[in-house]
Amino acid sequence: MRAEVIAVEGPSAAGKTRAVRDVAPGLGAAPLAEAYERLRPRPPLGWRTPGELLRTERRLLQEEARRYREARELSRVGGLVVADTGFLGPLTYASSVAAMGLVSASRVVGLVEEARGLARAGRWGLPDALVYLRTSPAVRRRRAARDPRGHPASLQRRHQDVGEVEFRFYRSTLARSFGPRFRFVSGDGPPELVAGRVRRAVGRLLAVRSPPPPVDPILDALEAAATVP
Repeated sequence: MRAEVIAVEGPSAAGKTRAVRDVAPGLGAAPLAEAYERLRPRPPLGWRTPGELLRTERRLLQEEARRYREARELSRVGGLVVADTGFLGPLTYASSVAAMGLVSASRVVGLVEEARGLARAGRWGLPDALVYLRTSPAVRRRRAARDPRGHPASLQRRHQDVGEVEFRFYRSTLARSFGPRFRFVSGDGPPELVAGRVRRAVGRLLAVRSPPPPVDPILDALEAAATVP
């Protein structure tokens, strides 16, 4: 099976947006902006209460469902789609903050079950393949400092901590589930070098014939991860 929707993933300030912008034209691919950038009005990047967090993540999940359907339609008519993050973002973020003890696991389970219902209705799902940008904390701090509007200094520590928990989930669950449809790529270095690495990774992923994994086991793992301190 040809991989037609490929997501570029990684922690906050890893360089995902720049990589997608640089790579998509040369591949003849349709770029797909991340959910947060598509929302109007955009929700605040920070949150003060668990309820506020879950409201934001639920709104983002609905946008992820729209992105997923748009990506599938683009792939049907034009071939390759390169997405700035896949469609799991609200779930991996909420599960990570629950694992950090900042929100109850029961709230996260409700969000995951909402995603499960969307998947069963064919309105949300996974990309066909994933490229994950592995970056050092020092690189992410420098990139975040260059974009204080998108990466406020007051939130950088939380984003770093959440990113570490999310990375463990990607490494332990998603990399194993996607198998040859998952590639780790170094996100360190100048943008043109990162773009070259991503471009080569996408080329290799396009040659993979195995199918992507089913959704339910990954959602089960997210629910379980939310309860692990």
